Amino acid sequence: MKNADVIVIGGGMIGLSIAYWLTKKNQTVLVLEKGSTLAAGSSGAGDGHIYHNTKMPGYHTNLGFAGGEMYPSILEDLEDDCGFSAHCGSYLLCNDEKEYEIVEKATRKMQEGGMDIRMLSGDELRQQEPCFSKKIYGASYAPSGGKLDPLKLVFAYARKAAGRGATILCDAEVTGVVIEDGAVVGVETPKGTFYGGAVVDAAGSWSGFLGKAAGLYVPVKPRKGQIVVSEGCAPMLKGPVTTASFFCAKFYPEMMQMFRRMTKELNHGTAIEQTSSGTILIGATNEWADFDKSNTIEGIEWLVAEACRAIPALRNVHFIRTFSGFRPYTPDHLPMVGATAHLKNYFFATGFEGGGVSLNPAVGRMVGELICGEELTITNAPLAPDRLVKPFGEATDEELKANLPLGIFSA
Repeated sequence: MKNADVIVIGGGMIGLSIAYWLTKKNQTVLVLEKGSTLAAGSSGAGDGHIYHNTKMPGYHTNLGFAGGEMYPSILEDLEDDCGFSAHCGSYLLCNDEKEYEIVEKATRKMQEGGMDIRMLSGDELRQQEPCFSKKIYGASYAPSGGKLDPLKLVFAYARKAAGRGATILCDAEVTGVVIEDGAVVGVETPKGTFYGGAVVDAAGSWSGFLGKAAGLYVPVKPRKGQIVVSEGCAPMLKGPVTTASFFCAKFYPEMMQMFRRMTKELNHGTAIEQTSSGTILIGATNEWADFDKSNTIEGIEWLVAEACRAIPALRNVHFIRTFSGFRPYTPDHLPMVGATAHLKNYFFATGFEGGGVSLNPAVGRMVGELICGEELTITNAPLAPDRLVKPFGEATDEELKANLPLGIFSA
């Protein structure tokens, strides 16, 4: 009755990267996407930043760096450049001396680990990117940072995987998990029940629902990010940019009291990117809103104001549309990648928050190696799911309320 060697749940860049790597290993793959099109979740509602300086030094940052360095060979195989700009550099902007000190400390640790990253004074920053305001105190700079188009990447992965025999179904939400003798053997959808030798949860912000269907507590919930898009502009910015306020708030929450009121309320750092078509993307808020995708006047006004504060020339640009999406958040800010001891043949690749663009190449390869029983190119030990995953009935009421979507309790 097996429909595929592996069933991948989720049609975003993580799920399709996994399908790409599995079909490369001659596995038959079925991809199931709940939306009416691929990239209907986080992958279709974010920027294409390949950052190497927005996380704390260590495994997570190193894995993102490894993923970014894999793109040239992958894109050659995909026969699509996906708007890739290699090594255009990425910046983490510091508004004041305190932020600069924190970022500088993290940068020294990254340098000790062998990463090419350095601090720039405000004047040095403006020599490289003249558009930045004189109010910017300084920045960390990673020459290896880059950018690409996430939507193009998802569909390029899909074309290549389908060309190798993968089946991809949309409007196929997984509503149940078929379990026999403690092992997953299939999944239920409105399009029927499908059977596979292994199942991969790459459902992103919806993994909490999927976990419950499998009898598992999977602490992933959505964090909304609002984004603004400009008209096409003349070139003004080479590399992707984010401000250090989000970095500092994430790892030093006591600093939140220093930030301006709206920065505290929206809990965000501004990210700015100029795409290959010339449009400027400005994001993103970082809000607890469950699955409410509506944009707000407060959020959009603040994003534009913060971007104009960093790049004054944006005051002369027209902003033409807004949208929002969800980042799949986990309590320890690390994704879950690998198998679980609580359900045989069930694998996770979820909870990437805002790091999917950098991480998906390495993670897709990692999951392919795990499923095929191969030696791992890079260990998944720090991302092992069972640091967080457990049987649903063993989760406390506090854990359920704090770490799962609100709708799960009425589902």
